[in-house]
Amino acid sequence: MIELLFMVPNTDIPEYNVPKVYETYERCVAERESNGRPEAVNPTGKYRGMYQFNDELADGTTYHIKEWVATWHSKPKKYLRWLRKTPMNKWPEEVQTAAFVAVLDGHDKNIRWYGKSHFAGGRWTC
Repeated sequence: MIELLFMVPNTDIPEYNVPKVYETYERCVAERESNGRPEAVNPTGKYRGMYQFNDELADGTTYHIKEWVATWHSKPKKYLRWLRKTPMNKWPEEVQTAAFVAVLDGHDKNIRWYGKSHFAGGRWTC
């Protein structure tokens, strides 16, 4: 519990602005995967959060949002370590969205739509 209190940012988490090129797709995936609920967990427990990341994808993505986290958290490395120990459905919505965009950008490859295959399938096509 003390660790959780320590991890609360010393400032509010800013709204994460999804790049315009991804806005429609982001809304569609969030609705398709979780009905827009950041606390969602699929029936098997393997996929979590608004965009239904598995644990491996969520953990890996934390390394690619460090720069953004550093703009608002005084101890970004510790916060990111806490995220890796925490199921994604317990992450703040803004952090989940930043992770979603990082995957779409291909992590550090910065190739738009490179990671779109992670979100293929589902109840309907986005």
